[in-house]
Amino acid sequence: MKYIKQISLVAVMLIFSGSAYAQSLLKDKSGIGPRIGYYKAPDAEDGTMFIGAQTRFRGEIVGFELAAEYRGEQSYTVNGGELTVKQIPVTTSLLVFVPVAPNFQPYGLIGLGAYYSIYDYDGGFINPGDDAEVNLGYHLGFGLDLPLNESAALNVDYRYLFLDGNNDSISDKEFSGNVLTAGLTFYF
Repeated sequence: MKYIKQISLVAVMLIFSGSAYAQSLLKDKSGIGPRIGYYKAPDAEDGTMFIGAQTRFRGEIVGFELAAEYRGEQSYTVNGGELTVKQIPVTTSLLVFVPVAPNFQPYGLIGLGAYYSIYDYDGGFINPGDDAEVNLGYHLGFGLDLPLNESAALNVDYRYLFLDGNNDSISDKEFSGNVLTAGLTFYF
């Protein structure tokens, strides 16, 4: 039993030392990769999953992210009819890493985005059909970058999105909301 504990301790130390080595190698690198997530606006009937791509530029303390996504449908009840909204956001974020430990560096983030919103009106509207517009929004959040090896990292973060629609018929609906994202970045 004593040997099993010692072997487990050595294995844990090796895993974390490899992770610390990978984290130090991720400094001053750029990467690209896929991302998935979940978005829920408070006035929407239910949330939606999304997919996208991201590119990250990483320093020791400061980083930068550029992302594009496709968000599926969210439904709203408006004026006796139903409104379905799909979005294609393109966002930029400033990442500020907190060097707590070499293999554990959480970050805070702040960013801006352009949100191409596609509206589909059904029933109860004077002019049912489709409409689209571009809205500007911003987000605040926090996350964690976890290195997998010297050239890849998993990132998980939470963002609160501040976004209002410009369309007069739906001006009372809230598009702001909670966004959970997970991404895999391959650094080069």
